[in-house]
Amino acid sequence: MKHLSWVLACGVWLPTVAIGDTDQQRLGAHGLALPATFSGTLPCADCPGIDYHLDIWDGERGYALRQTYLERDLVVDELGRWHVDPARNALILEGTGNARSEWQITPNQEIRLLDQEGQPIESDLPYTLVSGPLMPTDLRLTVTGLMTYFADAALFTECLTSQRFPIAMEEDYLALESAYLAAEIAPGAPLLAHFDAEISMQPQMEGADRMAVTVTQFHHVTPDAGCPDHRIQVEFENIYWGLTHLDGVEQVQTDGRQEPYLLILEDGTRFSGTIGCNRLMGQVTREGASVEFGPTASTMMACPEELAEKEAAFTETLSAARGLDLMDQSLRLLDETGAELARFRALYTRY
Repeated sequence: MKHLSWVLACGVWLPTVAIGDTDQQRLGAHGLALPATFSGTLPCADCPGIDYHLDIWDGERGYALRQTYLERDLVVDELGRWHVDPARNALILEGTGNARSEWQITPNQEIRLLDQEGQPIESDLPYTLVSGPLMPTDLRLTVTGLMTYFADAALFTECLTSQRFPIAMEEDYLALESAYLAAEIAPGAPLLAHFDAEISMQPQMEGADRMAVTVTQFHHVTPDAGCPDHRIQVEFENIYWGLTHLDGVEQVQTDGRQEPYLLILEDGTRFSGTIGCNRLMGQVTREGASVEFGPTASTMMACPEELAEKEAAFTETLSAARGLDLMDQSLRLLDETGAELARFRALYTRY
């Protein structure tokens, strides 16, 4: 079985794939346990069906999708990023070749395809993909990303997903290496490259097998360029705000439980959230940088003692909040003196 592990590159955790490790799934605020593979056969207008193999990673929010058209000599592959629209509980995939699809997240770890307007498809035909252990698929497609080369080792970081791969030194690799060396950049510096690739599980000289890139057709490099920066300023509403600090103490997700979050619903007057046990909900009022959370209601599940104490502290924090500081991808709740009560980071946004 093929499993997902992680490496730290340039200060960012990036996914790599190895055989024999343990899958480290995490239950996100969106309700899906990731990483995972979603699979199923969906309807096709001019063939018996389309086999979907969708690998969704956590961390940098990348995905890989292979669509195989049954009884037709057609396979369509894509890489991309995903985000979540909490208002519609929808998973949105945006990938190579301007590919885009939307999926309804169901309570039982499945996703169901939505129509082109993002609405449910009213049909008895199967439009659902079922979740299972991560089983990475091979891909063949055109990619753009940053190549680095140092000490006879070449690495490639794909722009859309930020996934990092070793580059196999075969097929059209020498054309890519020659273009890198001709660019006369510092050894190990990144260079934007564009080529046709096969991404597949390959043995490595050291360590476990992992997904690697084979250059099947080199196109070109672009010196003095990098991957596009699509980061945007997020809004207060309709964002899963992941709790990172409570009363100055860093928060860690409890194993097997949903990650702690705060969600201001789309209308801006109500909120929901959790520490990982009960679901909290109530009213919220905001005027500029001032905010006030009304009485908090809660489901009534029994929680482990430590989690129950955190839940009570979080409820008290919401009651004491009088101000907010929203900047880039972060949110702080402040008391009436301006002191920080809790800190959050935006989760599963478009970029």
